[in-house]
Amino acid sequence: MDTPSMTASVAVDGAVAGSGRVEWWDEADGTRLYLLTGEIDPRWRRRGLGRILLARLEEQAAAHWRDHPGAGPPLFGTNPSDEAALALAHAAGYRVRFTLVDLARDPAGAVEAPLPPGVALRPVRGEHHPRIHAAISACFAESRLGQEVQTYHEYRDGVRDTDLWVVAWAGDEIAGLVVNEREPDGTVDSSWVAVLPPWRRRGLASTLLQHSLRRLAGHGVRTATIRTVQENPHRTVALYERAGYRVTVRTPRYAKPLRQAG
Repeated sequence: MDTPSMTASVAVDGAVAGSGRVEWWDEADGTRLYLLTGEIDPRWRRRGLGRILLARLEEQAAAHWRDHPGAGPPLFGTNPSDEAALALAHAAGYRVRFTLVDLARDPAGAVEAPLPPGVALRPVRGEHHPRIHAAISACFAESRLGQEVQTYHEYRDGVRDTDLWVVAWAGDEIAGLVVNEREPDGTVDSSWVAVLPPWRRRGLASTLLQHSLRRLAGHGVRTATIRTVQENPHRTVALYERAGYRVTVRTPRYAKPLRQAG
């Protein structure tokens, strides 16, 4: 499903000198996130046009939120791409909200890890998807770190590569899972890693990661990637590093509440 958006621009002598976009979505904790992005033509930089464009995008986002009273608490977000954009964001009141961390490793060499008693892996079947979606939603429902709401329809539209998934069951209930997806460059990304509350603090996440890596190695995958948030209270960066992943990129995400706009 396409993310809804609006656009704005700034002009000099009738010619467009820069343009931007506002995209928005609802996060798991109810926040309405408005992501503001834009670009000024290099010929017109350092003339204050970036500040004007950002203000226009903020005004558009604020007006949209006011016109939709059912939306949750609003937050402006931006992802500065260079030092000039970062300086502009800081001057406008944006601060780091969280930091995305990308990690990677070669799946070869993953160790055998026994599952806890009563837990078994099962191949993914069509009838499992409602429970898998429910498990993912339950694990991230209280996240305040940018997790987007995903409907069951959206989840099903994105389902692929289930031969690479690792789903652990305890009887008729899901205990934990790793959802893996092949990328065009041949790498495989673990888009979801989740352990349900009754099974936390038992080493299940580490065990499932090793099973996942062994499965990827068996499929000839040379690079496994994963993304998490540095501020995750479950200390996921350390979890993945213990599983042999190494940090490749750290990317801060900036935000400010609507009340600071204008």
